[in-house]
Amino acid sequence: MDQMRAVVAFHSPFYTPLHVAHRLGAFRQEGLDVSITTPPPGGSVDMILDGRADIALSGVMRGLVLADCGGPRLVAIAEVNSRDGFFLLSRRPLPGFRWRDLEGARLALFGLAPTPWMCLQDVLRRHGGDPAKVITLPGLDPAAGVAALSRGEADFLQAGQPTAEELVDAGAAHIAAAQAPGVGHVPYSSLIVTPEVMRSRPELCERAVRALARALVWLRAQDGPAVADLIAPDFPEIPRARLGRVVARYLSAGTWAEGPRQDRDAFDRLAGALVSGGLIGRAAPYTALVDDRFAVAATLSAGAPPPGA
Repeated sequence: MDQMRAVVAFHSPFYTPLHVAHRLGAFRQEGLDVSITTPPPGGSVDMILDGRADIALSGVMRGLVLADCGGPRLVAIAEVNSRDGFFLLSRRPLPGFRWRDLEGARLALFGLAPTPWMCLQDVLRRHGGDPAKVITLPGLDPAAGVAALSRGEADFLQAGQPTAEELVDAGAAHIAAAQAPGVGHVPYSSLIVTPEVMRSRPELCERAVRALARALVWLRAQDGPAVADLIAPDFPEIPRARLGRVVARYLSAGTWAEGPRQDRDAFDRLAGALVSGGLIGRAAPYTALVDDRFAVAATLSAGAPPPGA
């Protein structure tokens, strides 16, 4: 067995495909003994850049930011998350919520990564709204954001899972909207490596993407409880029934890629949102930050559909 040190941006069921590949034994079938580590926010990129990890499941956003500031190059070799995984929570039910209702409202942002707010700004603009009219509460970790909503200091909270499901279960918040339908298809999270790993260990990249492709095919045929049963050992802090609901909500939103292929239009859509949101000044092209050869081969072997199918 060859060792593969994987890092994931956050410990969250949002990254279920990686855990499915691990728990199904797909990595071991490829001769890979995988360790999965969750560093502090932003640390996944640091770990692959300094050689403490071989591969990261992280946002393509990180590569775009580094390229914009002249930093080291990162290469996405497989798409994992194809939809935004964040939700807008309100203190009271809002069955008639419209995106422009955020104008003039106080929104507690997810403060550990910029992509959720970048994508939400893009949605607002496309629906005739003005992000500048949203009163944002930035820099909050999930616990501080929940506290701001509960104390009435925020009208809306931008939250991922399992936070959203926990608050709904407790009757402390209501889902006003999921960001996924508004944002559409973007390469939200991918398997990312350095050019050096891609050159020196192409067989690791090939085998990792093949294992992921099989996990994605398996996921398409499952429901929330079945997936929760498989990955529950990786999330002992989440009650099994709640984990099943989280996964079911993600499945219904089309959160996870149908296959590892990486779509150029989806990449350009995300890059455009980062530019319009002011995170980067200019977007590096798809060809600079994406290498799809491993995903093409894995798609053929796993029977996964091509991008956009």
